[in-house]
Amino acid sequence: MKEDNLIMRTYVAYNGKFGERVIGNLINYRNFCTSCDKLCIFCRDDKTLNFADNITGIYTQPSSLPVYIEEPAKYMPPDLPENDVLLAINLHPDIISELPGLAKDSGTRLIIAPIEEPGWLSGGLKNQIKEKCEKLGIVFTAPKPFCSLKRGEDPLIDHFIEYFKIGFPEFKIGVKDNNIITVQILCSQPCGCAYYVAQKLKNVPVDDRLDEVISKAHHAYPCTAGMERDAELKDTILHKAGYIIREAVHDAIIK
Repeated sequence: MKEDNLIMRTYVAYNGKFGERVIGNLINYRNFCTSCDKLCIFCRDDKTLNFADNITGIYTQPSSLPVYIEEPAKYMPPDLPENDVLLAINLHPDIISELPGLAKDSGTRLIIAPIEEPGWLSGGLKNQIKEKCEKLGIVFTAPKPFCSLKRGEDPLIDHFIEYFKIGFPEFKIGVKDNNIITVQILCSQPCGCAYYVAQKLKNVPVDDRLDEVISKAHHAYPCTAGMERDAELKDTILHKAGYIIREAVHDAIIK
């Protein structure tokens, strides 16, 4: 089956609040985003943003697990429903390391294991999982953070981004008399932050204060990436997410 014909059946295995936010963004339930509170104009009231039918199942990792798990199967489903994509979000190292074999039996073609905090997936474990996936014919990627996921790495990843409209944020921005007058979201971060940022950009001057407006909106949403310094990035993942949203807005203004 060609990538552009895949309907992106998706299984979500997660632990924690970030996983809940990604699921909420995908199914787009009415009260998913409450950041604007009473000023909400229901900008997400769009049926095309609801991908509930694509989610074939959800596994919520038990909240209390031992540091080392000798028999991970005890804490995992015996099998997975058929799927094209498996989202593995903040899982125990011994559980995520077992996923490729389980995923292969369910037809999984792409595993995405986002990293929002340094401790979610070590470099060594990431490489091990990638090797397992390559042997099984599964595409594996671990974007740090999830909103850094861009097109160009693999056709399956490209199709995932285009289908769900999530990954590296992308806007279409209209400017008149040096003021932002319209903002359209072409692609949002997996957490849905772009929709809130878009509302805060309207009628904002394109000047030296623009980055401050973007950053305030990004923090107020709020971004859930970690504030712990990451050795690979040499910065915090939260700051990386902030740089990403600013880059996306500036790119849209230049175009």
